[in-house]
Amino acid sequence: MSYFEEEKTFNKIIDDLMVLLKNEDSYNQVLSSMCSPPPKIAREIAKIFAATNLGDPGLFPETVKLENEVLAHLADLLHAPSSWTGAITSGGSESNLIGCWAARNWSKVNRGIEKGKIIFPESAHVSFEKAADLLNLESEWIPLNDNFQVDIEAVKEAIDYRTVGIVGIAGATGTGVCDDINPLSDLALEKNLYLHVDAAHGGTIYPYLKKLGYDVPIYGFENPGVKSVTIDTHKILGSLIPGGSIIFRSEEITKTIVKSITYLSDSSTKQITITGTRPGSSVIAAWVILKKLGESYILERIKESFEVTKYLTQRLNELAEIKLVFEPSLNIIGFTCNQMTSEDLVKELLQKGWHLSIYSNWTRIVVMPHVTKEVIDKFINDLETVLNKEM
Repeated sequence: MSYFEEEKTFNKIIDDLMVLLKNEDSYNQVLSSMCSPPPKIAREIAKIFAATNLGDPGLFPETVKLENEVLAHLADLLHAPSSWTGAITSGGSESNLIGCWAARNWSKVNRGIEKGKIIFPESAHVSFEKAADLLNLESEWIPLNDNFQVDIEAVKEAIDYRTVGIVGIAGATGTGVCDDINPLSDLALEKNLYLHVDAAHGGTIYPYLKKLGYDVPIYGFENPGVKSVTIDTHKILGSLIPGGSIIFRSEEITKTIVKSITYLSDSSTKQITITGTRPGSSVIAAWVILKKLGESYILERIKESFEVTKYLTQRLNELAEIKLVFEPSLNIIGFTCNQMTSEDLVKELLQKGWHLSIYSNWTRIVVMPHVTKEVIDKFINDLETVLNKEM
């Protein structure tokens, strides 16, 4: 095939894909996702460095250095001690699985528990349900209090001799609420339990909110009972998908899960991730966002998202048919409608191109950087049209 024939074939394939995926090329009306379109530079990185593989570090030693710098930056956001260790993962789900894996194995080594159980708040991500199933752990789900935080007294009552660990959430999927991590930390220390915090969403928001003058919860390694924390780069930061990470308090904890790989190019690779092959492009993009675009870029993204969250809250409060379920603490809003169910409302709005989600019994919106005030005005206009149709 000649160069011109190859170029023509290539362009035809791309054109066909643009038609095939034409309805998936825009986030303009997406109000349900915790991800947002990455900046142009990240997209260029995806093209240029598509072949980099962190799973074979001997071949890509400079990318491994960038991974370590990204992890160090995230560890610093979480106030991790100098003994920290960690890894880039495919996202919060894998990180949470690794955290539960470490909790199970750590408890087996340190407490002799062969068949244990793990305690989750009802606000925990579905990845924890998967983790318990995969790891053959019994799970106990703890109800939330009136503030949508895990009920600490109920956690105390649930702990028994088989408990291997507790999970706390810093930025819940459905509400954005952060559990009160400090008393969970105290319980973990008192009972010699593993405490994992899922800060996939909140972990890259709270530190910057604090710089913007907001009061934020203490959710990270400042709490001495916390042994590991999940924190993502493909959410508010806008790095490439997939982009997650897990940070551990010390390497001592990961000794119970680390695996040695001898068949790779350096013959001495050690892994604590579930995945072997890991794309280097997302790490390179995260490094650029954190180190080159920097703090001012991230602060602007978060500031804008929170201003739009306040604006949407105000617009929803103006509608008599709509009731907020909670006062937003992050960029997540939940509301109900007195004219129709959440299911019916979401279906009606989907007919107008809007993608929303349902959590528990309310309609959920996540205000990410691609959601502007102009987008909100258009959404509210369509929402009012739907509501007026039902009158």
